[in-house]
Amino acid sequence: MPDSSNQPQRFGRLIDTALLGVLALVLRLPAFFSERHLTFDDGVFASSALAIRDGGIPFRDVFSSQGPLFLPLVALGDLLGLHKLNSPRVLAVVSGIAIVVGLYWTALQMTDRLGAVLAAVLAATSGSLIWVTGPLAADGPALAFAVLAVLLSLRQRKRPSYLNAAFLGLAVGATLSTKAMEAPILIVVGCVILTPIWVAARQRRLEARALLQGCLVAGSAAVFFAVVSAPFGFAAVWDQSFVYRTAASTHRDLPANAAKLVSTLWDRDLILVLFAAVTLITAVWAQFGSGTHKEQRSVHLDPNNGARPSSPFLITAWTIGSAVWLIAVVSPLWRPHISAMIPPLALLIGIYRPPLRVSLIAGAVSIPLLFLQLDGLLLTGPYVGTEAEVVQVLSKLPDGAWVLSDEPGLVWRAGKRTSDDLVDPSMLRVQQGRYTEDSLANAARDSRVCAVVIRSHLRFGHFPGLPEKLLKQGYVLTEQSTSAAGDIESIFLHPRCR
Repeated sequence: MPDSSNQPQRFGRLIDTALLGVLALVLRLPAFFSERHLTFDDGVFASSALAIRDGGIPFRDVFSSQGPLFLPLVALGDLLGLHKLNSPRVLAVVSGIAIVVGLYWTALQMTDRLGAVLAAVLAATSGSLIWVTGPLAADGPALAFAVLAVLLSLRQRKRPSYLNAAFLGLAVGATLSTKAMEAPILIVVGCVILTPIWVAARQRRLEARALLQGCLVAGSAAVFFAVVSAPFGFAAVWDQSFVYRTAASTHRDLPANAAKLVSTLWDRDLILVLFAAVTLITAVWAQFGSGTHKEQRSVHLDPNNGARPSSPFLITAWTIGSAVWLIAVVSPLWRPHISAMIPPLALLIGIYRPPLRVSLIAGAVSIPLLFLQLDGLLLTGPYVGTEAEVVQVLSKLPDGAWVLSDEPGLVWRAGKRTSDDLVDPSMLRVQQGRYTEDSLANAARDSRVCAVVIRSHLRFGHFPGLPEKLLKQGYVLTEQSTSAAGDIESIFLHPRCR
């Protein structure tokens, strides 16, 4: 017979899951329904989804700087959204919900229900996470798989099994196949898998079962990556996902990266910073002050048990490893990358959570902070200025018209698409010569291309001879202005599309 004593606890956890999922969804809906692209990546990956709708194949046709699993996931989300204008963002919102719910169930493996709810709420309200799980970005689904990998690692630590090891390997493979930049998750997985092997080796014995399970994790991760890469060609995947990123990481500025990490958390995660400070203070007080809270703390901390690394050690290692990775390895470091810090930080706060009364006070103080850290996400507003003018002009082009632009989000929001290769016209591609003045001019000769829009001197504006080449092809310069940053913004239309 089922144990009826556990029924209220299970029901409570299901209620928590549902409420946390709703909270995550509601906070991401304004970004999902936004009438404008909210980040450069939002426009790039949505344009990629439109190209795939028309039969473009990732890596072969559609340029992709992310892992081989990402664009297929974008296409799946786009399909689930019924191929509407905002449908490419379905993957982002689903990823946000999965991260929040996944963190709750992960935290339950390490702390009490209150700590798990706190960790999940911090993730649900995190500005850094919402910026990659409202607007479309590869960081969102990659972090969702990373959280799943942590959950499976904790279960493997508690009850090792070949089946769980296989699923753990698949989760790791999915994480790295979506965005290889989330590699710090290997710290948690490696500690769980290698610790019993290392302990046995020190005792001069072979832990064959643990060794086989570790091989199963590594093997299933490698097989997963190979399977999702094969349809697109290993050479293309390697070139666009790894060579492209490696070539872009030649110049690292550690102080600047550290400053960006701190400033991003301060701008987008005031609630998490507040709870981190409160948690640190109460932890110090528990250690050196009154002994009452010290006894309570022992209730929801996992002690190190034999060859099993403790939960605080695993999550602390993940946190520190992520910070070191972002500061010392990732280059160039963009603000969306800082989202990788949120899951481990939220779990750490959940493990060492402040007492209930202190948590409630901090929660009340956090309400106005929520609106500060989500500035630009809750009320996104329409396009203004020259961006609104561009979208208005492009919207009047014939159905099926293509537009080349170094700001692909404007093309997407106008209901148009761009060429497969130019869905991502980032400055890194310019710097590496992956598209040139001549290749842009050749792309503009396509009879489906009706307009070329130049917005940035770092991208299309980097080529001084491009406007003249467009004019020689029959394009007409219809709009030109200078932005506040000094960029010359131009719209070229071809008479064949009137």
